[in-house]
Amino acid sequence: MRRQVVEFDELFWFATIGRVAALVLGAFIVYLAYKGYRRNKSRPLLHVALGFTLITAGTILEGILFVILQVDLRAALGAGTMLTVVGFLSIIYSIYSVK
Repeated sequence: MRRQVVEFDELFWFATIGRVAALVLGAFIVYLAYKGYRRNKSRPLLHVALGFTLITAGTILEGILFVILQVDLRAALGAGTMLTVVGFLSIIYSIYSVK
C-alpha cells in the first residue's frame, strides 16, 4: 500500500482552522452541558454532553488519522463519521428520554 503525500496548501490550512474552531466550540458546548448536568442532575444533559464529545472527537479523529497517521482519506472520513453518528444518536436519545 502506497502512502499518500499530504500537501500543506491553502485548502489544508483552511480545513485545519475549521477543525480547530470545531474543537473549541465543541469543547465549550460539552463544558456547558456537563456543567448543567452537575447542577441539575439531569441525565439527558449528560447524554447531550456525551453526544457533543463524540461529535467533536469524530471531527478531530479525521484530522489526526489523515494528517498525522497518513491513513487513507476515505478510511479517516469513515471513522470520523461513525463517531459523529454515534454522537448524534446520543443527543437524539437525550431528547426522547425526557419524561
